[in-house]
Amino acid sequence: MISKEMLKKAAAEADQAIRDSLPAPAECEHEFSPSFQRKMRRTFRKAKHPVIYKLPKYAACFVLAVALASGTWLTVDAEARAAFFAWVREQYESFVEYGFIGEPPQKSNVVEYDLTWLPGEFHLIDKQAIDGNTLMIYADDSGQRITFSYSHGDNATSLFVASDYTEVKSVQVGNIKADFYQAGEEASANVLVWLSEEDTFCFCIMADLSEDTMIKLAENVKKK
Repeated sequence: MISKEMLKKAAAEADQAIRDSLPAPAECEHEFSPSFQRKMRRTFRKAKHPVIYKLPKYAACFVLAVALASGTWLTVDAEARAAFFAWVREQYESFVEYGFIGEPPQKSNVVEYDLTWLPGEFHLIDKQAIDGNTLMIYADDSGQRITFSYSHGDNATSLFVASDYTEVKSVQVGNIKADFYQAGEEASANVLVWLSEEDTFCFCIMADLSEDTMIKLAENVKKK
């Protein structure tokens, strides 16, 4: 008869074998073709805000996500499972990609966020939500806009930011590090990108506002 101890030992050995055979998340890289990069440049010019895109990942990354989702792995080592999902920043010639690797813990309830503070007379004029990705646009009477977007990480989600900015620097949103993109001549607005404390959500604000005001907006993003 097979005891619980024997099953646990066998599961642990299988767990370690799977881990040893998988690449590290940083090794799950992909190269975008020149035609794709040209397409993204056209998309940025038309959309005038960062773009959330669904992309296929390499087979090895898919295997990684499947392995992390297995009940055996979760039972044997939940902490190790949690360490294998992350948003990864990649710099390309014409854009920056924030891509999600792995599969985060599943939540039964839909989580929504909102800007709880707005400067001046800004108000919500449009909201779009699909497949865990949300885009919200705010405007004032002069036509100036604030674009707020967020995405729940899964194994096929990427946030793209055009790379035509004069400066990119690390700033703080509360106690979380964020990337601030200073607009140049070609870029019409600044961009701020940061993650939730659990690293499961990627947030982005785009607006023709100062760095301090952008950070204040980010610090006032709250769950509904």
